[in-house]
Amino acid sequence: MMSLYKSRRKLRKALQYLLIVLGFLLIWCTLTIVILYIQDAFTTSTKPERPLRGGRGVQVVVGHYNGNLPQEKLRNLTDEEINANNFNPIGWGEGGEPVRLSKEDERLSDETFGINQFSLFVSDRIALNRSLDDYRKPSCRVKKYRDVSELPTTSVIIVYHNEAFSTLLRTTQSVVNRSPRPLLKEIILVDDFSNRTFLKYPTLDEAVRDYPVPVKILRTKQRVGLIRARLMGAQEAAGDVLTFLDSHCECTEGWLEPLLDHIKDNRKAVVCPVIDVINDRTFQYQKGLDVFRGGFNWNLQFRWYAIPSDMVKKRLADPTAPIPSPTMAGGLFSIDRHYFEELGTYDHGMDIWGGENIEISFRIWQCGGRVEILPCSHVGHIFRHSSPHDIPGSSSGKVLDGNMVRVAEVWMDEWKFLFYKLAPQTGKLRTSVDLSERLELRRRLGCKSFRWYLENVFIDHHLPMKGDFFGRIQFPADTSNGTCLAWALAMSGIKKATQASCTDNIDRTQISLDSYQLCMVNRPGEPGTKKHRLIMASCTLGFDHWQFWVYTKDGHLKSDEHMCLTANQVVHTNGEWMVQLKECAGYDTELWEYNKKRHTFKHRKSGLCLTQRDPDMEKVDNLSPPTLTSCGRGHEQQMWSLNTVDWRPEIQ
Repeated sequence: MMSLYKSRRKLRKALQYLLIVLGFLLIWCTLTIVILYIQDAFTTSTKPERPLRGGRGVQVVVGHYNGNLPQEKLRNLTDEEINANNFNPIGWGEGGEPVRLSKEDERLSDETFGINQFSLFVSDRIALNRSLDDYRKPSCRVKKYRDVSELPTTSVIIVYHNEAFSTLLRTTQSVVNRSPRPLLKEIILVDDFSNRTFLKYPTLDEAVRDYPVPVKILRTKQRVGLIRARLMGAQEAAGDVLTFLDSHCECTEGWLEPLLDHIKDNRKAVVCPVIDVINDRTFQYQKGLDVFRGGFNWNLQFRWYAIPSDMVKKRLADPTAPIPSPTMAGGLFSIDRHYFEELGTYDHGMDIWGGENIEISFRIWQCGGRVEILPCSHVGHIFRHSSPHDIPGSSSGKVLDGNMVRVAEVWMDEWKFLFYKLAPQTGKLRTSVDLSERLELRRRLGCKSFRWYLENVFIDHHLPMKGDFFGRIQFPADTSNGTCLAWALAMSGIKKATQASCTDNIDRTQISLDSYQLCMVNRPGEPGTKKHRLIMASCTLGFDHWQFWVYTKDGHLKSDEHMCLTANQVVHTNGEWMVQLKECAGYDTELWEYNKKRHTFKHRKSGLCLTQRDPDMEKVDNLSPPTLTSCGRGHEQQMWSLNTVDWRPEIQ
């Protein structure tokens, strides 16, 4: 009996020891997985620098006009539902906090989401005067401005078409509540032929009748588009300054004084607030970062780009100082009324919307003005993932192409030919537009050249200049049998390695390896986290701009979307370097030297050469990305050829 008891006790102890060992192994495995995950997350970390931000050149639609709602977005919605005004505030979203919905409420929200491409269900339950935090940095809160009696007055102009009742009135209410009364001359609402019943007389008129500032409502008799509707508002304005806002914004504490004070200092300064994000589903107010300024890609589409590293350092002395911006988003800005008229207002020949912000930005800079973002002014804007509306009576592409031709022909000088090379459908419209009035305006204003703009305003641009290489960096022989180095957007938003044939889908930028006819390929234009891993894929001779690179005189390898080929040392490794595509930021890790005799690209920071590992041409999907290795004479996997693409007459 005693021996049986001892045996059982030994068995229990053995089981206890076994459980302890298994528990230890489980903890050890879990920690190992966590450590590996963290190491992978920091693989792209670098020793010499910190990224300015997580995102790349972000495509943002701000100030784009809302037209008619396409029929496919009206499915299962009756006229009664579309025209319903369900505004019934119950205190949601105070303090800019996100609204979290139950499953049932999410279903109800989704039913009407397509009407405006944001949650009407949530917006209609948020008060028009909801509270918001003070999103200014501490140095802005103590910054002193002129007394209101010394500042110019402003007329706030808001154009809308079929805007939601709650977002439109929340915009106007925030203007009234957070603007010093003496500065606010009036609010001008311009209704561009809305057909929503709640936006017609008398419903909207009665809603704004008791405001403590004058509110004018102008209604067009037909659709005229954003540009002409804004001009209608400007013609009616009596304020010293015109302030244009979109119809789904929220102004925050202290938003107006910095804008007007800076215009008082310089009447030719066109000033923009920092645009904060209002979530399209939760209506959470998210503070924007003042490390961006406006730019544009090769298609002349507006983009947000990080300010260069040297500007970041200069701003440490005064983080409240204005940020010079090569372009503006166009939806939210203030301009001296008389200067707006002297400058030529908007281009009357532009239709509906699209490109007007690029055009007026070029004109302001080239004709003696400035576009600046003021970090101490914050205005929230609902950023939608897609527009709920279309352009009436025409395709958006045709309207946009026509507008962009006017931009290129009047303001871009020789660089218009680059635009036409990359967007050939626009070049066909050159002879069909009358630009005599705008060209005469440029002559009369004594405006500077586009070269001056690139050399003095958008200094870190990614357009080719005289002496720069532009074209494919590839092997000049037959390139039909290789594969392209590419990155693609994963579901997580992170750029990861992918494989695709250039001849199947040629929206990529290429650099190719001589011996194997392989190309590095960039597919810009997709917003997301800036983590790029590269592979190789076959080259193509198609003339789409994803294939083209600019190799500058100072050693940058640039592609569209303000992207630079760079290499950074990977932490926790024995000197390993990773080749990446990252937004150009002015770091020395972006510099390369091309040896014309050896056909090699040497990375200046590391002293290593751009190299492709041995590719298995039979297993295209398993190709390794290029790397940096010690430079070797005659190393065929380090030999890259430059194939120039002519895009313009010789630039003098």
